[in-house]
Amino acid sequence: MNKKFSFKLLLSLVLIFSLPLVAVAEQAVGIRGLIVLGIEENLGLKIEKLNLPISSSDEIIEAAAFDTEVFALTSYVKAETPIASELSLLDQADSEQLSGQVGLQRRFLTGLAGTISLNTERLSEAPTTDSFDPSYRTGLLLDLTQPLLRDAGRQVNAAGVSLARNRSRQARLNYLLQAQTLALGIADLAYQLEAAEHIVLLRQEAVDLAEKTYQANQKKFAVGVVPISEVQQAETALADRQLRLSLARQNRELLLEELNRQVNQRLPGISAALAVDAGRELAPLVLPDFAVLFAEAQKKRLDLQISEVDQNSAEVQKEFYRNQLLPNLDLQFQAGLNGLSGKMRNAVAASRYQGGWFDSTGSMLEGDGYQWGVGLQFRMPLGNREAQARLQQAELQEQRTRFRARDIVEQLRSDLLQQLTSLKRSDEQLTIAKKFESLAQLSLQQEQMRLDEGLSDTFRILSFQDKMIDARIGRIEAAAQVRRNWAQLDFTRGSILERFDIAVKIDPEGKTDEHI
Repeated sequence: MNKKFSFKLLLSLVLIFSLPLVAVAEQAVGIRGLIVLGIEENLGLKIEKLNLPISSSDEIIEAAAFDTEVFALTSYVKAETPIASELSLLDQADSEQLSGQVGLQRRFLTGLAGTISLNTERLSEAPTTDSFDPSYRTGLLLDLTQPLLRDAGRQVNAAGVSLARNRSRQARLNYLLQAQTLALGIADLAYQLEAAEHIVLLRQEAVDLAEKTYQANQKKFAVGVVPISEVQQAETALADRQLRLSLARQNRELLLEELNRQVNQRLPGISAALAVDAGRELAPLVLPDFAVLFAEAQKKRLDLQISEVDQNSAEVQKEFYRNQLLPNLDLQFQAGLNGLSGKMRNAVAASRYQGGWFDSTGSMLEGDGYQWGVGLQFRMPLGNREAQARLQQAELQEQRTRFRARDIVEQLRSDLLQQLTSLKRSDEQLTIAKKFESLAQLSLQQEQMRLDEGLSDTFRILSFQDKMIDARIGRIEAAAQVRRNWAQLDFTRGSILERFDIAVKIDPEGKTDEHI
């Protein structure tokens, strides 16, 4: 490695590691910082995050079906009815009725529907045999309806709440899964970008070497030491290496833009994105035991947890529709108190119910009148085809969720085996690349000595230079591939965020807290 390349690499690393390891809006240093910045700024993740409060609201909506409801109504009716009666000289009866009702009603998880209401009315009519005109009646009424078969029980009536709660849980798991996927994407891009930065420096070194060789050959040709073909070979190699340098820069810039896209265009520049040294030595590869790895992955994989929620939802739906096969058999109960008051038509007569509107309430509270009743109501559609079809759908959905869970487990097993193989082979390739780099460097040094002694030519020295540069690039790419494979394995085992010491916690309202 020449002094110019060493100085550039050293300067790049100094700039990188001198920046603070934090994730803020202006800069992101290190893969961990980039991931945190991505979790904070990635638009796709922000979109997914909005599903958290939405799903929480769904749960509230379903639970609100069991909230107590207050109701009130009032009405006024006036009627003139023709009559023909020996008891009255009038040919029509006039009546006015003003009534009102206020009460509370509520559904309970057992299926019980209850209503308690206060009813009152003012009735004025003539002619009549009633002693009061107007008369006031007030009643307190309790109505209860309890399903005994269909829609009976907490499990059936809470099905909507359970499904909404499962959707809310799935929204949280989907958010965390997308955060893990984003973390893998950012880590993968960062490793590629770091390697691309080193490759640009190596390509620049190759251009510098070719330019020196070209200039040296021009001087030698000017004094008649070498033929023009030597100059042309050096010039051709220089053009080829300049093209390769341009392609390397293009690749680096494209990777940077893709990484910048993942963090919503918040990267200030290339140096802020690079914080891992693809050139540093990796620790010796120690592959985890597959059985332990597989067991750990099954506990941590979010898609498996999502599948478990799917299975629970399918079971809830199946039990609900199984209940819907039953007929409606409802037990009804009613109890109430009634009170009366009014103004006497005949002032001579007297009644203990005589009084104004509010006196009817006192009469009710004293228990002057009461009512109660019980009943059974039966209903069932002939054939009950809808419930049978919905139960069949629910059973098939449950079966599908079980198959999907098994498929995820089998895919997980295959992915882990493939990634362990990739890690083993990429580490093997890195070892070979290091050996190739060492041999290529030694061969170039020897060929340079031969050139200095006049025993070699431009074609051979350029060829050895290319091999040396290619060997260095191969080693950089192999090291980056090992790191990329480790990141993929950590994602598959469900611990990609743990690897970078990032914990994303979600509160019940759907807010997230990235613990840095």
